[in-house]
Parts: sequence; C-alpha cells; structure tokens
Amino acid sequence: MPKSKSRIFEKWNSGLIISALLIVILAASFQTLRRAWFRVTNNFFYPYVEVPAQGKYAAADESSRLYSKNELAAKITKLETANRIFASKVARFGELTVENEKLRTLLKLPKRSDCNYIAAEIIIRDPLFWKEGFTVNRGTDDGVIAGTPVLCFNPQYPGQVILAGVVKEAARRSARVMSVLDPRFRISAYFESADTHGIINGDSRQTLIPDEINISFLSKQSKFTPGEKCFTSGFEHQIPGGFLIGSLKQLNSKDQVFSTQLYLSGKIIPAAPLDSLNFVVLAITKNYRLL
Repeated sequence: MPKSKSRIFEKWNSGLIISALLIVILAASFQTLRRAWFRVTNNFFYPYVEVPAQGKYAAADESSRLYSKNELAAKITKLETANRIFASKVARFGELTVENEKLRTLLKLPKRSDCNYIAAEIIIRDPLFWKEGFTVNRGTDDGVIAGTPVLCFNPQYPGQVILAGVVKEAARRSARVMSVLDPRFRISAYFESADTHGIINGDSRQTLIPDEINISFLSKQSKFTPGEKCFTSGFEHQIPGGFLIGSLKQLNSKDQVFSTQLYLSGKIIPAAPLDSLNFVVLAITKNYRLL
C-alpha cells in the first residue's frame, strides 16, 4: 500500500510540473501568437475589405469622366465659392466671439450711485475721421443727452473704466459721439500721482499730433512721471470723476501758455482703443442739472 501511494504521489507531482511548464510556455508565447493570428486574419480578409473601397473609388473616377472639362471647372469654381463663404462665416464667428467677450466685460461695470449704464453699438463711422467720432444706436428715448459720457474697456488697462468720449448731440434713437481725440473735446483732467489738474485741449495753440491728446494748464510745481494715468476730475456735472482718459506721454516745455512758465502742457496717449471699438457704454447721470 505504501508503494502504491508513493507512485500516485509521484504521478501527481509530474502532472503539476508539466501543467506549470505548459502555463509558462503559453504565457511567454501569447504576444507572438496574437501577432501571428492578427497577420493571418488580416491577410485573409484584406481582399474582401479592399474590393468595396476600390469599387467606390473606381465609380467616383468613372462618374467624373462623365463631365466635360467645362463642367468640371464649373463645379470646382462652385466649391471654391462655397469654401470662401464658409471661411468668411468662420471669420465672422471669431469676431462675434470677441464681441461677446467685450459685452460680458461691459456687464461687469461697477455700480455707481451717480449714474446708470446702458450698452450701445456703434452703427456709423466717418472714414475720414475714424477715431474722432462715431454714431451709436441710443438716443433721447433712452435718456441720452448732449454731454453724456461714453465708456469702454481695454485689455491693456484691466479693471479700468475708460472714457472714450462724450455725446455731442442726440436724436430719439441715435446719438453722435465726440471722442477724446477730437480737438473740440474739452474737459478737466486729474493726475493722481502728481495730485494736480489740467484742461484737455485747453490751449488752442498746442500742436495737434495724430492719436495724442493735448493737455494744458498743468502746474509747474507738480512732479510728473511719463506713463502716469490721467483721470476725469468730476468737475463736469455729467462726467463723474475716476474714469481713465489715458497716460502721460511727455511734457512740452517749449509750448507754454504764459511766458512766466507758471503752467505746463503735454501729450496724453488715450486708453480707449478707438480704432477697433464696436460696443460702448453710456453713463446716464442721475439728477442732471445745467450749469
């Protein structure tokens, strides 16, 4: 009995060893067998898969031969026209995306107790005076009057509400705007760093330079730094203080109003992107009163 049990035990050990060896061999050759099976099946089925595709291309080639050269040229022209229309739509979609972002920014204007905000779209520009003024689609029916400040934003001045101009005259459903680059635009301004005031376009003898704003009657006793910001002062009843006008470019020491040199004049770079504006905000002042 013990001998028979030992033989059975040896057989079981042999079987287990052989099974383990087979498992190791199969695991090692699995990837090889998989690649081989993939190649065999692909090579076998490839002709059956390729034939429909070749038939489709052949049918397309034959159908194109049914047209004359003029017909094919006409079809190509039609496709090119469709492509151009599609490209223009894609470009317009990009412009609308940018305008949408600008409108979202306009909606984030900080609330003020002295005015209400309404959005407006620029509908007319003068090609000869593109940056000096424009017409918006808001008028007296919306509370717009002459002198209403026109505001905008510029990514170069994040978080700043920028003065683009003021309403020159208003009709019921539209209004003409005079921008800060118009030589007739005249308001008081304030330099926060220098803690002094000046007058925009206060001296008519200053030289006009494109894309620059003239400012005069600046105190000679104040210390100015090129690049410092210029804001509305709030002296005008319809234009609240604190709106950004631009940044100081330089002082003109040779262009004095008085020979005693009590006052200085200079140039301001406007903060408003007047060449690319599509939408603006009108600040309707509460409790407006005439001077």
